[in-house]
Amino acid sequence: KWGKAAFWLWFIGFYTAFMPLYVLGLLGMTRRMQHYDRPDWYPWLVVAGIGALIILAGIFSQIMQLYVSIRDRDQRRDTTGDPWGGHTLEWATASPPPKFNFAVLPDVAGEEPYFGMKARATQEKVERYEPIEMPLSSATGFVTAFFATATGFALIWHIWWLVGMGLLGAYVTFVIFAWRNRDEITIPAEEAARLDRANREARRQQEGVPA
Repeated sequence: KWGKAAFWLWFIGFYTAFMPLYVLGLLGMTRRMQHYDRPDWYPWLVVAGIGALIILAGIFSQIMQLYVSIRDRDQRRDTTGDPWGGHTLEWATASPPPKFNFAVLPDVAGEEPYFGMKARATQEKVERYEPIEMPLSSATGFVTAFFATATGFALIWHIWWLVGMGLLGAYVTFVIFAWRNRDEITIPAEEAARLDRANREARRQQEGVPA
């Protein structure tokens, strides 16, 4: 209920707050004014202020939504990965999602593949699982983005020594990443089978399908 309240308060509050400001702009009011001496602007500003209060109520509702969700997380936790009855394959993975996408590659046919395969996804029994190769996690992208941000800031303000440091840091990061001896991990077939069977069982229980 807090999420729905937040949506409607934000939706109504946004239009109530900003539509009058657009009208005021057409009437000649500029932004960030300290004071004004046009009485005909006052009603529009009052409506905009009411809209701002409605948005404030929406922010409060969002905070309450987060609080209630964290407080009741054990009762509300989804174990199926498909709380909304989705039709596409991103809802076919477990919750929380494993490192891999699918323990067994799905047979895709049509634009809404998961909708058509849900019964089979819960009732079929996979007899054979295979090990899954996955890339190792890497902080290369995050570290490179840090150096790129520093380089961009330095270029704007002509801080040339920082430009050099940023480029050097990005280059060193790439070199370290390129010289890694191990870049993949293998998830054993037993682990993939355990996670996939647990996910299927959770979905059977949710849908009331006998094992």
